[in-house]
Amino acid sequence: MPHFFFHIRNGDALEDEDPDGLDLPDLESARAEALQIARDFWEDWAHAEAGMAVEVADEAGEVVLTVPFAAAVDRRSR
Repeated sequence: MPHFFFHIRNGDALEDEDPDGLDLPDLESARAEALQIARDFWEDWAHAEAGMAVEVADEAGEVVLTVPFAAAVDRRSR
């Protein structure tokens, strides 16, 4: 089963690096997880901005997917 890491990026800065990651069956499952992480950060983290993103990296550290917070949240909800 593939292993994915979910990092939080704000422009050029890496805000939060996932040291553990998760075993998930496929990239679509990783996308769903990234969307949920973006929603959770948006709701729980006062410094979250719509321009931030969840970067999904594979076991080799290569970014395989980027999910912008704006794709996961309704910016009017704050």
